[in-house]
Parts: sequence; C-alpha cells; structure tokens
Amino acid sequence: MLAVSAALSLMLAAAPAEVWTLERVVSDAVERSPEVAAARAEEVSAEGVRSADGRWLRDNPQLEVEAASDVLTGDQGELRVEMMLSQTVEVAGQRGLRVERADASLDAARARRRAAVLEAAAGAVGAAVELERREARARLAEEALSLSRELEAATERRFAAGDVSELDRNGATLERARAEARAALARAESDAARAALNRRLGRPAAAPLSVSVLVEAPSSPLLNERPELQAARAEEVAAKAEVELLRRERFPDPTLGVGYERERRPESHGAISDLHTEHLLVARLSVPLPLWERNQRELAEARARRSAREAERVAREREVEAESAVARSAFEAARAAHTALNTARPSVERNLELVRRAYEAGELGLDALLLARDRAFAARAETVDAAAELARARTALLRAEGRLPTGGVPQ
Repeated sequence: MLAVSAALSLMLAAAPAEVWTLERVVSDAVERSPEVAAARAEEVSAEGVRSADGRWLRDNPQLEVEAASDVLTGDQGELRVEMMLSQTVEVAGQRGLRVERADASLDAARARRRAAVLEAAAGAVGAAVELERREARARLAEEALSLSRELEAATERRFAAGDVSELDRNGATLERARAEARAALARAESDAARAALNRRLGRPAAAPLSVSVLVEAPSSPLLNERPELQAARAEEVAAKAEVELLRRERFPDPTLGVGYERERRPESHGAISDLHTEHLLVARLSVPLPLWERNQRELAEARARRSAREAERVAREREVEAESAVARSAFEAARAAHTALNTARPSVERNLELVRRAYEAGELGLDALLLARDRAFAARAETVDAAAELARARTALLRAEGRLPTGGVPQ
C-alpha cells in the first residue's frame, strides 16, 4: 500500500468531522457530472434507434379505399367499391445492415459514456488531490507562523538581555508579518480548492469538506482498452455498415398489395334489366424503377464519412499508445521524486531543531536560524507537492489504461 497522501497530511490540525474517501469522491462526482448525464442520454437515444431498426417491416402498411358511382350522371345504379392493403417489403437485406449499424452506434455511445465517466472521475480526484495539497500547504503556513511568533518572542528576550541587536529584533518582527501574510493566502487558496471540488460534487461552494485520497500504487500495467478507442472502432464499423446499407437501398423494394373489390352494374337480359353484383379479390405488385435517384449523393457522403472514421481510429490508436507510455514514465518519475524527498526530510527537520536550540542558547545568529527554517519548510512544501504530483500521475496512468482512479473499469 502506497499512501500517496501521507506527506499531504503532514502537520494537519483537527480535520472536519466528515472526511470523504477516494471511492466516495469518484462515485458522487460521476453521479452529478453533467457530461456523464449527457452521455447517458445519448446512450438511451442509441438504444431507441437500435430497437426501431430491429423491426422486420420498416414502412407502415397503407390502406386505400376507393368508391365510384354514376349518381351524378346516368343514375343507373352503377357502384364500385375497392379496398386495398399494401406493404413495402425490403428484399436486399437492409434490415441486417441497419441492425449492424445501430449496434455499432450503440457500442460507440456506451464507450463515450464510459469515457465521460473516466473523465469526470479523474477530474474530481485531481480536484481532491489539489484540496489536500492546499490544506497541507495551509497547515505548513500556520506552523511557520507559529514558529515565527516563537522566534519573535525569543528575539525580544535576547534583545532585552542585550544579546542581539535591534536589527535582529526588527528582522524577527518582519518575518512574523510575512508569515501571517503567507498563512492568509494559503487559507484563501485552500478555500478556492474546496469550492472547486464542491462544484464537481454538486455541493455548495462553501460546504465543509475534507478528503483523504489514500490509494494503491499500480505495480504492473493491467491494460484495459480505452473507451475512446472502443468508440472510434465502433464508429468505423457503423460507417462501413451505412455505406453497404446505402448500396443495398439502390435495389428497388417491391410493394405487395391485397384487396377486395365490389362492383355493381346494370345488365340487360332481353327485355329485362337488373343490377349485377361482383365480388373480386385483387392482388397488386408495384416495383419502382431506379433510373434517376440511386442514392448517389448519400452514398458519396457515407463513403467520405467512412474514410474519416478510419483515419480517426488510426489517430486514436496512436494517441492512446503515446499517452500510455508517457503516463507510465511520468508516474515512475513522480514516485522516484516522492521517495527521494521523503527520505531526506527527517535530516532537514533535525537540522532545524539543532539550529533552533543553538539560537536560543545564543550560539548562532538570526540569519542562520532563518536559513535553516526556510530550508526545512521548503523541503516540507516540496514533499507535499511531490505527494500531490504522485497522486495525479497515478490517476493519469490509470486513465491512460482505461481505469477509474479507484482501479476499477467503468461498465
């Protein structure tokens, strides 16, 4: 277990009662992310398209009713009534291609939603790490202020005893004032970082919040295909299916019809005339002739989109490979820097304590104490920054591998 936030938690005072874990930060940030919500809506839309494209009959049947009578002419009682039910039937396998295109589009929408989840989670963890870093910096500034006040009091005592000059006393007062200014700025930066994280979590900007980003360092790459790459490949499949679908739609789709006809007309049988009624069953077949419109424009546009999707997929593959290599290198460098600074920090702390005792004993001057203090607090600040950088590098590495900051894979 690598406690990335160990150095970030150095010298923290009593934290607020509610401390958010890494898992809770990720869960709430994903749940309240508008980008994830938009991606989910896109996924629902793609599911609807897939359901519609899976129908065996695409066009609605058509019912025609026709009636003819001689009531306005001879009024001999002639009447013809016809009802026809027709249905266009696809014969070139268009349904299978529509389903293939819809499946690929749905896969792409799901992959984009997973990518949005990864992005929201990584952004929230980055904001949480920054909040921890700012809080640790603020605590460092408060401790530096406390030390400066002690130094000012010690210098006043030595000045009263005649051990130091007025210059040293004024210098100690100046250092205390500078420490107060740095502490105030550090508190403001901590509040700003808390507001940024609260915004991602859907909470009021000033809501109390403290985080504890304790994570495990990934020891070996457990690569999972990036959702952006999955989306690019699915979009390429959808584009290819669309081209083939438009090619198939150039074949004419016949329209089959079946109907009933009732006809009444006068007939003469010698001197006798009566009305004769016939009942007919009607079958109809119509086929459009693809002479002028054969999807030329749509097919040209679809082929261009297919070429563009292929190029995007190749570019995405190269980008993912480069990002993964860079993220792994950055993580190793951040881990090495964090380890080195943590190893050296105790010696710097010991030096500060020795110099402080020597100053209080009158063995060293103020300049030596201030130099030792600045080095010690600079080392602490660098260790805090290195811990934050390590946490960010780990998040970026997991993001490059298609995983959440918690190590899981979005479903």
